[in-house]
Amino acid sequence: MKIGFIGAGKVGTAFGMYLKQNGLTVYGYYSRTFESALMAAEFTGTKAEKELKDIVVNADILFITTNDNEISRVCERLVNENLINEEKIIVHMSGAASSKILSRVKEKGCYIYSLHPLQAFADVNKAVNELKSTIFSLEGDEEKIDVIENILKTIGNTYFKITSDQKAIYHATACVVSNYLVTLIDYGLSLFQSIGIEKASGYKALYPLIEGTIKNIYELGTEKALTGPIARGDTATIHKHMEALKRSSSDFLELYKILGIETIDLASKEKLRDNKKVTELKNILKEV
Repeated sequence: MKIGFIGAGKVGTAFGMYLKQNGLTVYGYYSRTFESALMAAEFTGTKAEKELKDIVVNADILFITTNDNEISRVCERLVNENLINEEKIIVHMSGAASSKILSRVKEKGCYIYSLHPLQAFADVNKAVNELKSTIFSLEGDEEKIDVIENILKTIGNTYFKITSDQKAIYHATACVVSNYLVTLIDYGLSLFQSIGIEKASGYKALYPLIEGTIKNIYELGTEKALTGPIARGDTATIHKHMEALKRSSSDFLELYKILGIETIDLASKEKLRDNKKVTELKNILKEV
């Protein structure tokens, strides 16, 4: 089956190249600007189309890899201009949206899916290489979903299936562990900055700790990977932290307290089984 891409950004370009490297037939690209389609086509050794109808007629499977807010507009155009026909498989690669965003094309007898790689696409070349170890999520129509599953099996990637109603929680999870992790590290660096350690130096100093923690989570799981004063029930140290943060900044203190309460709940599952210590720690963190 021939695969075509509507949208020639980093995701579409990298994934198209990855598919082609793994022996699948990628027909080419259509984009809002022909220059973008041409760049993606040249990178992947495929064809660039100036007209939307030409990519549609030449592809059995269409991947819509535009910005999220353009996906439904593409579908509207496919239907309103009568470009789409029965049996076509339409897939988008947004993490946030479910396959329901493609529902308009079902009027024409098409099958709809969302396929999302759990990976950040900052650089095309880097992304192509990292796709080898990327895990995907898949949801959509039960009929013909085996076609998408066979693509994933051919390229050798692990995947899990979810429902369209689960997609928002799925994406929230990815945001928490990726985007909010950046915010958390920035918070820690701001604490360093408050005592005269610049962010660049602080990050260099903290990186081995960050890397080691991620490695421990991967190898042991979150419950066993947790270390530090809360995990060992060290109330005196947490009290010292609170007093120092009160003197420094109320903004620093509030987030510290929220994270601390969540960490107590995590610690109580494995590392901290002393209920008295759990209560003491929570009371300290709830102090005004």
